[in-house]
Amino acid sequence: MKWIDIYEKGIKSGLKNDLRSDVDNKIFYGLEKNPYPDSVIITGENEKTIKNLFVSIDIDISIILLVVQLINNGVKIDGILSHHPTGKGLYNITEVIRLQRENWQKAGIRETDAQRLYEKIYREEELGLKGNYNGPENAADFFKIPLMCIHTPIDNIIQVFFEKFFKDKNDMTIDEALSEVSKIPECKMASEKGDEPFLVGNLGSKAIGKYFVDMTGGVDPPDEIFKLLKKTGIDTIIGMHYNSDNISSIMKSRLSAIICGHMACDSIGMNIFCDLLEKEGVNIISGSGFYRYKRNEQD
Repeated sequence: MKWIDIYEKGIKSGLKNDLRSDVDNKIFYGLEKNPYPDSVIITGENEKTIKNLFVSIDIDISIILLVVQLINNGVKIDGILSHHPTGKGLYNITEVIRLQRENWQKAGIRETDAQRLYEKIYREEELGLKGNYNGPENAADFFKIPLMCIHTPIDNIIQVFFEKFFKDKNDMTIDEALSEVSKIPECKMASEKGDEPFLVGNLGSKAIGKYFVDMTGGVDPPDEIFKLLKKTGIDTIIGMHYNSDNISSIMKSRLSAIICGHMACDSIGMNIFCDLLEKEGVNIISGSGFYRYKRNEQD
């Protein structure tokens, strides 16, 4: 595949799984405007042919140097795909937070409250993006290695995966649900490393009830959102990862949460995408944090 084709397939996969309206998807489907500014080609020529792709959840200079050493040792690598953004992708991550706002409204939160919290978290995150995030780009450019990051499109895939996974499971107990999540191949592999899914809040034999899947939108949500979700009738949060303040707010709001695991969830999305790339003849080389699992059509 050409470098640009991998990128466009990533963006289109994100649109296919976007929780926003079909109208929004149609506006962007021609790729005239990037709907996911945290997902960009960092370095590399669009027309370069990619046969062997190094895929990593995170990216930093040390990973670039690892790839250089692998290439020097005879491993064929034509480019690097990172899930988490860097450089201009990271500087623009605030532009995808609006997905959270749409997800909150789908759950029943009033538009005015959703907009207020969206603006709050947008400002907070924007103020925090003042560091130097260009190191990986500089290193990749120096060594002439193509580098791209695909973030929110992959998170959209994860969102849909777990929406389907929990469909019709409302009557299942939280303990039973955790057991089912733990059987997902990527979660199982992460658990073997000590990074297992876990529960927050009301545990035991309590049913999942009405649940909210929270897997996309770029950054951790504002703490206040959990209280509002509880008021809409949500019983259980299905999440990827949360900061300590988020977890405290979940507990104070008397919600339950199944935390499925950061690297495991990101690997689920990346695996589904990499399966598409392999069908196009791209060989996948697993890098940092990536639990590679190839799904069958039935999975």
